[in-house]
Amino acid sequence: MPGRIEPLLKNNIYHVFNRAIGDLRVFGNVKIYGSFLDRMRYYRSSRAYSRFSNLKDWSVDKQKEIWKIVGTQKYFRVDILGYSLMPNHFHFLLCQKTAGGISNFISDLLNSFTRYYNTKNGRKGPIFLTKFKAVKILSDEQLTHVLRYILLNPYSSGIVNNLNNLMKYSYSSFKEHLEDPKARLTTDKYILPLFENDRNRFKEFVLDNAEYQRTIEHTKHTEHWYK
Repeated sequence: MPGRIEPLLKNNIYHVFNRAIGDLRVFGNVKIYGSFLDRMRYYRSSRAYSRFSNLKDWSVDKQKEIWKIVGTQKYFRVDILGYSLMPNHFHFLLCQKTAGGISNFISDLLNSFTRYYNTKNGRKGPIFLTKFKAVKILSDEQLTHVLRYILLNPYSSGIVNNLNNLMKYSYSSFKEHLEDPKARLTTDKYILPLFENDRNRFKEFVLDNAEYQRTIEHTKHTEHWYK
């Protein structure tokens, strides 16, 4: 993966996004989405030594042991603050916890998923653009607005047609922020304190901007695709 003019820094937060090459719609069904999410959970850990595809070769007990290790927070290369998967692209909000954490996470995730996707579809070659985009978050205000943009993406892009379906969308972190499930990909420790730990306030903050965002054809973040 080509080097960056500005390196990604430890303990800094970034809006990370990438899109599929050409007109490829990568995320076409529930199984494909689920496979990507499982790999997100696996490769955020520095203890993901074996390929994800090799897990099936281990016993059930060994798989449980591996998942317990990679689910241990102290081994995380990144904290995932939010995400949204769309048919031809994805958005992450990530805090880098180790040197090279974001780049290693994205590289391992996309390499593993690409092998899986190509095997399933009888194709070869990359499915995402070679270099992902990363925009550094410089303030709390930017942090909350970028997360709102990410969570509203399925609605503003027309993937879901109403706000109830947006809150139920299975391929973003919105449900996690609202319901605080035990098994989760994201952490609220950076976001929720900015709303006095009130999930309803956060929900209102996101939904109040839904119609405005839907009317905008381009935003300053999506413009990065074309630079």
